[in-house]
Amino acid sequence: MSEKPVYRISGIGYCPRALSAEHLGYAREEAPKYLMTAAREGNRHEIWIKEDLAQEGLSVVAEQKEVGIELSNALMIGHIDGMIYRNNDVDSMLEIKSMSAYEFDRWYKGNFEEFPHYLDQITCYMGATGISKALYIVKNRSSGYIDRKTIYFVPERLEFLKKKIQTVEEYVLRKELYPAEYLPESLQCKRCNFKELCVPQVKDFKAVPNDLLLKATNEYRKGKLLEEEGLKLIEDAKVVLMEQTNASGEKKWRFNQLSVTKVDVKAGVSYSKANLLKVFTEEQLAPAAEIKTGYSFLRIDDLNKE
Repeated sequence: MSEKPVYRISGIGYCPRALSAEHLGYAREEAPKYLMTAAREGNRHEIWIKEDLAQEGLSVVAEQKEVGIELSNALMIGHIDGMIYRNNDVDSMLEIKSMSAYEFDRWYKGNFEEFPHYLDQITCYMGATGISKALYIVKNRSSGYIDRKTIYFVPERLEFLKKKIQTVEEYVLRKELYPAEYLPESLQCKRCNFKELCVPQVKDFKAVPNDLLLKATNEYRKGKLLEEEGLKLIEDAKVVLMEQTNASGEKKWRFNQLSVTKVDVKAGVSYSKANLLKVFTEEQLAPAAEIKTGYSFLRIDDLNKE
């Protein structure tokens, strides 16, 4: 491949403005330390999942192999988790993600609709390798639960992503930021390392004294940390309560003034439609249909709570 600007495939799904800011050399916000910890944990879980696949008789090859797609004005490059080798041939791509209990709950409810950048990433990997099928594995780091699904390549989505990167690079060559697309309620915008380029920090506080604002922001941040800790405690407790529910065979039971009810969700077929219909037609979406397996969850009512 020729010497061209490199766009990492792992970040292809992020907003065009952030991508242009990165390539123009704008300063980014410092990433939270917990992200580094999560990345190290993710590497461990990836190793364990691959070991489990080997016990199932599935060989994983081409681990961390570099793949790329060359565009007219840029390169898209990434490293794959691997390929599944079956019957003396490559059967599918392999992509592994591990998440906290909070993130996994988002994944289980919304899949790629909640994590569209993950779909963009695996789409590029499939396009770069020519492999039209992928085994997608997502693990809940808190409970150990694993969600597995098979997804298929959608050429139209890859063409959309290629055009997106080409357009971003055109702005970069002109030394311009891509126009802002800031959405206040978007989790991606909230977590973006370049969000200050869309919503500059206010420097002249007049309505409220700075010391009061500083106290409020610190208390909010502390509250969010406690909220995340509470979600993890609840998730860990649900694992134990589900084990007791399954062992007892009872759908509804009480203990220590907690009422526990097992709710079974029927299996069904669905795919992310609202966002994809902005880009594709109904006919083009058909190959992207996903099979959703049934699952169970607990409804817990604290009988001591007023």
